[in-house]
Amino acid sequence: MGNSHGASRRRYEHEQWEREQREYHQRMEHERWVEQERRKQEWEERMRMEAEQRAREEREERERQRMEMERYEEEMRRQTAENERRQREAEQRAQEEQQRQIAEEKIRQDNMRRQTEEMERQRREHEAQVEAEQRKRMEEEQRVMVEMARKEAAAREERERLQRKADEEAELQRIKHEEEQRKLEEESQARLAAQEAENKRILEEQQDAARREKEGLMQKRAELKQRYMSGIQPEVWPTEEERKKAEARLFNPKEEYFHCAIAGLAGSGKSSLINAFRGLRNGSTSPEVAPTGVTETTLEISVYPDLSPEPSRNRFVWYDVPGAGTIEIKGWQYFNSHGLFVFDLMIVVIDNRFSEQDLIILQHCERYKIPSVIVRSKANQNIRNIMKQELGWERSEDEQDEQYEQDERNYNEVYMEARNKLITKTRTSVEENLCQPQAGNLDTQKKVYIVSSDALVALVRNEPKKLQKENQLIHEPELLEAVYTMARRLGY
Repeated sequence: MGNSHGASRRRYEHEQWEREQREYHQRMEHERWVEQERRKQEWEERMRMEAEQRAREEREERERQRMEMERYEEEMRRQTAENERRQREAEQRAQEEQQRQIAEEKIRQDNMRRQTEEMERQRREHEAQVEAEQRKRMEEEQRVMVEMARKEAAAREERERLQRKADEEAELQRIKHEEEQRKLEEESQARLAAQEAENKRILEEQQDAARREKEGLMQKRAELKQRYMSGIQPEVWPTEEERKKAEARLFNPKEEYFHCAIAGLAGSGKSSLINAFRGLRNGSTSPEVAPTGVTETTLEISVYPDLSPEPSRNRFVWYDVPGAGTIEIKGWQYFNSHGLFVFDLMIVVIDNRFSEQDLIILQHCERYKIPSVIVRSKANQNIRNIMKQELGWERSEDEQDEQYEQDERNYNEVYMEARNKLITKTRTSVEENLCQPQAGNLDTQKKVYIVSSDALVALVRNEPKKLQKENQLIHEPELLEAVYTMARRLGY
């Protein structure tokens, strides 16, 4: 019986242990479920907040676009109102001029009328004087009629003669006055008609010019609206706040340094060119070396002061600008969005082709009166490609045989031919792009500097042994001289 009681106790303890284990597992499952629910709620809350943030940003972007469109339409309305005001002023001036001429013509007619009245008065006075003289003579004749009886016939004839003469003179005066009056009226009418025709012609020309100007403005407005709706940004100038923000990124004190930006398409060799200007080779262990790569390695403007002790270089600050044309950097936003309008010099780096983005950068430099230089980098690589692909040169530089000297001469000839081909193709490509209508007023003969970063480093560091062949130098000395000359012109 004791064994039965012990077995019952063990079963009871085992069942109790199983119940505790089930409760423990249930509690753990419940806690895991609660934790999962909490994490799920946190995730949903984070997703909701991110969605609200995106929605808020989209609303702000739409509001900004709407405000820009309203400012643009307001500017168009202001220009239209200004043109209408000018047209009204032109019409008013024409009307005032016509009224002034009519008033002057009326004054001339009044003067002519007064002259006519004066001549009529003189004629009447003359006739009155003649009549008075006649009366006087008649009275004299009556007083001396007795004494002058024998002279009566002669006096009568004299009176008749004088009367005829007076009548003839009066008639001639009247005919002359009427002729002059008719001529004056004809001349006045002719001048008035000519002036009215001239005023009408001027008014029609002004109205036609105003109409053409209005049509041009409407067409320009439609073009600008179409460009805006197509995603092409209108020409804008930076605000004072944007300019101050861009200047704040310059190396301080900014007045004491020559700030030179290196810009161009992504992967065109901008960072390598900055290293070369500062006498540093790519891959150097120096912490001052700008990072380089086939893909775009620069996402923000990087600042590299020239640490050279030479006075001609230690006031230079080089800026590695993010490449244009990438997903992060749109072409038409490239110049203003990076504040490139504050630099003293802009070096546009091209690789295999002269692109639309390069043209946009040069146009902005022209707008902001910033000196600019076009540089084609990777010269040695491009020359080797031309030697191999176009001229069929396959010899390795390590090749050693009895024909080495002859091969060396052939190599130099092929190298020079490929070098000249590269210079000609580059200049032709740049000139063709600068001659396009969208290039505007850019100089079609703008100099293009073709350089190799390795040769430029050796030249800056004054290492003639690194320049194994003289023909390795292309435009590197000219480029350095051009940059230093621009700096000296600005007082650096």
